[in-house]
Amino acid sequence: MKLIYLTAKKYPASTADHIFVREMSKAFSKILGGDFLLVLAGGTAEELSGINKMDLGLEIQRGLSLYYFLWLPFFIRKKELNDPKTVFFSNDANLLAILIFWKKALGFRCRIASDWHMLFEDWHDAYVAKNSDALVCTTGHLKDLISKRIDGIDPASILVAHGGVDPDIFKATDGHRTALKKRLGLPEGAFLVGYVGFYRTMGMSKGLATMINALSLMKKDDIKMVFVGGKPEEIEEYLLLAKEKGVSESCIFIPVVASPEVISYEQAMDVLIIPYPDRPHFREYGFPMKAYEYMASGNPIIYSDLPIIAEVLGDCATAFKADSSKDLAEKIIQAKNDFAHGEDLARKARAKAGDCTWEKRAEKIIDFVSLKYPAAIR
Repeated sequence: MKLIYLTAKKYPASTADHIFVREMSKAFSKILGGDFLLVLAGGTAEELSGINKMDLGLEIQRGLSLYYFLWLPFFIRKKELNDPKTVFFSNDANLLAILIFWKKALGFRCRIASDWHMLFEDWHDAYVAKNSDALVCTTGHLKDLISKRIDGIDPASILVAHGGVDPDIFKATDGHRTALKKRLGLPEGAFLVGYVGFYRTMGMSKGLATMINALSLMKKDDIKMVFVGGKPEEIEEYLLLAKEKGVSESCIFIPVVASPEVISYEQAMDVLIIPYPDRPHFREYGFPMKAYEYMASGNPIIYSDLPIIAEVLGDCATAFKADSSKDLAEKIIQAKNDFAHGEDLARKARAKAGDCTWEKRAEKIIDFVSLKYPAAIR
């Protein structure tokens, strides 16, 4: 089959969603070769090398949806994609809606597979779900939400595909934790509690305040918290909070770093934290993509006890009560005092990450689409 990945994004990558599209495209390209095409709004950056792509070269910031609306039917006809063996894939609700409109209006026979990371809480949900030939979800919880909230959706048409991560990226940085701390300029004798990733998502705080508050409750000079991935204004905000709590000397704030260094920071930590708050977005949709890297890092993980996160980490990491700085502080002390137990869980998480790769996710999606409509079988 031919798989066309539609996105209105421009590169270089600037968000987690950009990275998601990029890594899935690499995996699809590896499996399908020339039968895969990524269509993007702009940016033939080096990070997209090796991906068969069509760069529309759009300089506009507004009106992207209108451009795609006018362009898409001509693209399908020119490239002879009006065929059941052609599958359009996207997680962009607007592009999916446009594709569905033209498929209905012009009788296109191509297939549509929608990739769901969240519900959009508007008309897009029912329109896209009911008119998709196959639906792919990042979590089982999201599959249940779609099945319950949208009438007429057969759960059998929804695939849960966890992932992803490339475990091979950790091989280059595998090594003694102390050596990594030294190379990165981190305190070698301290017990490092790390958070790695963007400080906010969609404008919402991701729970870093809970970590800083927990540090103020521990009063342990040998425990340091390291926050990697902040914008300057965000670092200033959380540094101010740390000063108010009297723990600024125990906090290390590091701005956004390049991907190879992200991996090094993850492996340098003694324990990694997912501090997501118990808020609607995080409770319903907010499974952190970074969790798979945490798992592959081989380091112990402590996560807020949201069921959506426990779906993957429940058997290989330690949970704390979401938003409870007191419980997080207790779990960090336990991890420090019983490091062997954390290491056992970390080994289990690392082994589990081997089944959560980008390539395995892509294979699972291709197999599901092929079974759903045999005309698309490659």
